[in-house]
Amino acid sequence: MKYFVITAVGEDRPGIVEKVTELLYRLGFNLEDSSMTRLNNEFTIMLIVSTDKNISVEQLKKEFETLEKELSLLINIKEIPEEVFNQKKEIGDVYNIVVYGSDKPGIVYKVAKLLAENGINIADLKTEKSNDLYVMIIEAEFPEYINIEQFNNQLESLKSDLNVDISCEKIESIEI
Repeated sequence: MKYFVITAVGEDRPGIVEKVTELLYRLGFNLEDSSMTRLNNEFTIMLIVSTDKNISVEQLKKEFETLEKELSLLINIKEIPEEVFNQKKEIGDVYNIVVYGSDKPGIVYKVAKLLAENGINIADLKTEKSNDLYVMIIEAEFPEYINIEQFNNQLESLKSDLNVDISCEKIESIEI
């Protein structure tokens, strides 16, 4: 099995998802994981796809050339080694971190820096700005060794430094 990460970025309009996934379907690819969203007026696609065909990155890029021109997309493709794709990552608890306040440079950087210094992995991060209000929502994977009380003290310090509100809540998993 071969695995690829495909990213596509272009001006938002109807049909981008349909055309990209149609091409992958015709080539016999399966979508393993995806994230697609509009950022301002640009649409972004991130896909992890798989195939049992022996196709190279260069061949796959060639298949996307017409679509790239037709939709004015910037497409990037990277192969993921099978052993990397199949690695199971051990994660501890998952938390939602929400930051909101007046927009200013450095919010994302300073929050991301605090998380990195504590060995906390960002699984998902979304931001939105409306007028002067800035909102950031992070899904973060906490290693088991994190002392949540100490981390919350660090967040309190960061809240004061940035003059924003920050909340951090554990996501409870549901056993089925």
